[in-house]
Amino acid sequence: MSSLLRSNLTVATGTALSRVTGLLRIMVFGWIIGQTALSDAYLIANETPNIVYDLLLGGVLSATLVPLFSSFLETDDDEATNVVITISATLMVALTVVAVVAAPLIFRIYTLNPAADVDPELLRRVGTMLARIFLIQIMFYGLTGLANAFLNSRRRFFAAAWSPVVSNVVIIATLLTLRDRTWELGDVITDGRLRWTLGLGATGGIAAMAIIVVIAAGRTGFRFRPSWDWKHPVVRKLLGLSAWTLGFVVANQVALIFIRNLAEPGSSDATAYFTAFTFFVLPHGLLAVSISTTFQPEMARAVARKDRASFIEQTSLGIRLISLLTLPAGFGIFVLRRPIVGALLEYRNFSSQAAQNTADALAGFSLGLVGFSVYLFVLRGFYAHQDTRTPFIVNVGENALNIVLAFVLVGRYGVLGLGLAFAIAYLVSALWVLKILSYKVRGFSLRAIMASFRRMLLAALLMAGAVWLITRGVTPDSGWHAIVQLVVGGIVGMVVYGSALVVLKAPEIESIRGRLTRDGATA
Repeated sequence: MSSLLRSNLTVATGTALSRVTGLLRIMVFGWIIGQTALSDAYLIANETPNIVYDLLLGGVLSATLVPLFSSFLETDDDEATNVVITISATLMVALTVVAVVAAPLIFRIYTLNPAADVDPELLRRVGTMLARIFLIQIMFYGLTGLANAFLNSRRRFFAAAWSPVVSNVVIIATLLTLRDRTWELGDVITDGRLRWTLGLGATGGIAAMAIIVVIAAGRTGFRFRPSWDWKHPVVRKLLGLSAWTLGFVVANQVALIFIRNLAEPGSSDATAYFTAFTFFVLPHGLLAVSISTTFQPEMARAVARKDRASFIEQTSLGIRLISLLTLPAGFGIFVLRRPIVGALLEYRNFSSQAAQNTADALAGFSLGLVGFSVYLFVLRGFYAHQDTRTPFIVNVGENALNIVLAFVLVGRYGVLGLGLAFAIAYLVSALWVLKILSYKVRGFSLRAIMASFRRMLLAALLMAGAVWLITRGVTPDSGWHAIVQLVVGGIVGMVVYGSALVVLKAPEIESIRGRLTRDGATA
C-alpha cells in the first residue's frame, strides 16, 4: 500500500469518526435543547470560536503554516520553527484575552436584528454569559492549529484526524447529564448547572483536543524551545502572510454578521441555518478534507523544489478527486434532505417544523458542496506558493456575493434563501479561483478539468433522478421510514453514479486508482 493511500485512509477514517461523533453531538443537542431562542443563543455564542478554527486555524492558517514548516524541514531550520510556534502561540493567547473582554460587543454585533417575539436584552445577556466561556476556546483552537500544521508538514496525520473525536465525546457526555425537560432562555441565568454544563462542556472538549495534538507534536522528536526573537527574519514573513490571512477571516466574519442577523436571532432560524451547515460540512469533511490535508504537503514540497509538473499533477488530481466525490454527495443530500434531518433529529424537543426548517436550509447548502470543497482546495495551491494575497481578494468577492444574494433571497425563501446564497457564492468563486490558478501556473489546464467535470455532472444528475424516483413514495420523512429512504436511496445512488461513470468512460477512476497505489506514478 502506498504512503499516500495510507495517509488518506488514516485521515479519512479519523475524519469520518470525528464527523460522525460531531453529528451525534448535534443530534443530542437538538434532542435536549431543541430549536428555540436558547439554541440560537448557544450556537451564536459557540460558533464564533468554532468559525475561527474552521476558517482560520483549521483551514487557512494551517494551510499557510504547512508550507513554512515544510520549508524549515527541508533546510533543518529548527530555530525558525521555534520562533514561528512561539510567536504564533503568544499572539493567539493575546487574541483570546481581547475576545473574552469584548464578549458583550461580539455577541451584540451578531444579534442586531433579533426576532420580534424574543426579549433582546435577555437574549444578549444569556449569549454574553455563554460567549465569555466559549471564547476561551480560541486559545485551544490556536494550539490545535499550530500543532496540526506542524504534524502535517511531517506527514503525521493520525492525531490531527482523530483528536476531534475526543472533543465530541466530552461534549456529548456533558449534554447527556442535563435533565429531560424543556429548557428556556432564562434558565441559563437562574440554573447554574445548565449554564456551566453548556459552557464548560464545549470548552473542555476543545481543550482535550488541543492537549492530544500538542502531545503528538512533542513525540515527533522535535525539541521545542521558546524563542521570542521578534527580529528574526521569519517573523516578518509570518506576519506578512498572516496579515492577508487575517483579512480573509475578517471578510468571513463580516458576511457572518449579515447572515446571522438576517436569520433573526431568537426566532430559531439561526439554529436551523447552523444545524444545516453542520450536515453540509459532514460530506466535505469525510470526502474533501482528507484529500486536502494529505495533498497540501506534497504541493508545498513541489513548489519548494520548483517542480511545476509535480505541482500541476498534484493539484489537478486533487481537484478531480474532490469533484468526483462531492458532486454526487451534494445532489444526494438535496434529494434526501428531509429524511436526513427527520431520521437524525426529529425526536423529543426537536419538532417536525424544526426539521422542515433545517431541511430547507440544507437544500440550499447542498447545491454548493462541490463548489465549496473545490474552492477551499484550490486556495491551498496559492498557499503552497506562499501567496495569501490572492485568496484574500477572492474571498472578499465571495463574501460580498454571499451577502448580496442573501439580502435578495431571504425575504422570499427564508433560510432556504440563505443556504442558496452561500451555495451560489462558492460555485462562482470556485470557477474564479480555478481561472486565476490557470493564469498563475503555466501548464495548469482548466479545460481538461472542466471536461472531466461535465462527465461527473451528468452522472450525478442521473443518480439524483434515480434516487428521487425510488424514494418519492415513501412517507413519513422521519423515524424508520426516513432510515429506509436513506439506505435504499444511498445504495441506488452509488450504483447508478458508478455505472454512469463507467458508461461515460470517465478516465478519473483508473487514473486516481493508479495514482493512489503507486507512489509518484503519473495519473
